[in-house]
Amino acid sequence: MDNRINEDAENEHNSSIFITNFQNGDNVNYSVVLVKGIITRGNSNNQDKLICTVTSNGVQNTTEWNVHNGEFKVIIELNRGENVIILEYTEKQRKTIILDYTPRKTNLRVTPVYIICQGHDGCFQSPSDIDNSIESACTRIALGAKLIQSITAEKLFECGIGRKTFQLEHEVNPKKPECIVFKSGLNVNKARKMKQAELWSYFGRELMLSDLGSNERKYLAFISCTRFKGTDIDKPMTHEEVVSLTEAYAALGGGGLALFGTACLYTWPTRVDEIVPKFLDSNPVNWKRFMDDSGYRGTLGGCFATTLGSVFHELGHTFDLGHTKDGIMGRGFDNIDRVFTVGEKRSALTKDNMNNFSGKPVQHSTVSLQRNISVTMNVAEPLRVLGPRSKTTLGNFASMSKSDIIRRSPNVTPITRPSSVYSSITNKLSDSKKNINRTNGNDSIYWTRNCAVLLSYHRWFNNEYGRERQAITRYLKFDKNKMMIISTAGIRIVEVRDESNGMVLDSYEFTNLLPEKRFLVPFTFSPKSNVLTIVVEDDLGNVLKQTFTY
Repeated sequence: MDNRINEDAENEHNSSIFITNFQNGDNVNYSVVLVKGIITRGNSNNQDKLICTVTSNGVQNTTEWNVHNGEFKVIIELNRGENVIILEYTEKQRKTIILDYTPRKTNLRVTPVYIICQGHDGCFQSPSDIDNSIESACTRIALGAKLIQSITAEKLFECGIGRKTFQLEHEVNPKKPECIVFKSGLNVNKARKMKQAELWSYFGRELMLSDLGSNERKYLAFISCTRFKGTDIDKPMTHEEVVSLTEAYAALGGGGLALFGTACLYTWPTRVDEIVPKFLDSNPVNWKRFMDDSGYRGTLGGCFATTLGSVFHELGHTFDLGHTKDGIMGRGFDNIDRVFTVGEKRSALTKDNMNNFSGKPVQHSTVSLQRNISVTMNVAEPLRVLGPRSKTTLGNFASMSKSDIIRRSPNVTPITRPSSVYSSITNKLSDSKKNINRTNGNDSIYWTRNCAVLLSYHRWFNNEYGRERQAITRYLKFDKNKMMIISTAGIRIVEVRDESNGMVLDSYEFTNLLPEKRFLVPFTFSPKSNVLTIVVEDDLGNVLKQTFTY
């Protein structure tokens, strides 16, 4: 026995397995983690597998993962508390790391919801060999939400901010299921005739008026009755044509609701060990019978990547993020599979499939519906007033007239190629966090700096206990005549956005220990539109949005 222990210790000491994004003893507040690293010596035939064994609460689970040119990525679902992770490569390479999963104490959460319309059985559209039951839908949605939670944290970590992310409903309230089934009063036939913005408004209002209604929830909702009608057309279709053949389709985010159709949910995984195979699935979509939302890649893996990336992007809008020219809040989310996969099989949007057959860029519609709030806030009632709601989230939906909803056409984000802003993995490894932070494994998915700063102070990403008491005496105001912002809590970020499409034209970040209390907005932007929106976030995560004429 002693010899075995000594041998394990020797293998550990001489190991050439290097984990590049975690350190032993790290704490995380989300359950699905991506452990990345490199193996500096050993076989380079890419045939040997990395064996991962996780022990938690006396239960052991073993999985195996591909290694490509020394690079590996392992996806692990942690149990609450301490998780002992052992990585083994060939007989003598061994690395042990302990991670602790403890959700933050907060009431602010993201609530995954599966909406079943009146008269619908709740089974989502899928090929006949796939389980499309309500239970299967909820399992896929719950795992997708955990992946988005994980990527959010990992990408903020790469920005040097730490692994901040939102909490999910079941982490805040363990009595709730990981995905809540919501029975809607909207008839299925009526739902299939409604446009995205109408569905967004209807379900948002209905959720807020239900027992689930709360200012402390952001809803991540999926419509069960989405249906691709099918086509006899032999030539490839544009994304717009595909959407026009899809009933009860939605991909919209804003306010407290991100809403999606389920026409591609059948391409999503139900278990952690299915995630990478689903991303790498190069089987073609049966595009005459099922929706192809793959960014013109035409594969089942492309559908999973594009739709999960779309959910990621739209959920970003509920956290008050605008559009950016690139990155996650641009069109940089299509290759989200690259975050989790290694090797040459990774699908990627190329110049050929970035544009569709007619040469037009792929487009993706989003909406950011909010009612403008008064310029001055007295933060005695504050945290509920600020942000994309008026008085309450309920007010945002319930008091919106049809003209309010249709008043702005859905924002369109043309596809843009994100530049690789971080260096790829090199063999010059250092144990210092400074170097590790910038190692993102060249996956090209990233938060732009303004998005990262806004999220890092956002109320959904921080513990609010203690902050609320501080907030009582705080206020935040924008004087549009003087173009002056005043905040007693301190200004963390100011963005100027084009009101028509939510595009961030200019941003100013203040990340010093002591933030600015006053800021004069300089006229350094040249908008095409003369109606702009100023978005300000203070040190406590209060958000002010105000439109003004330029």
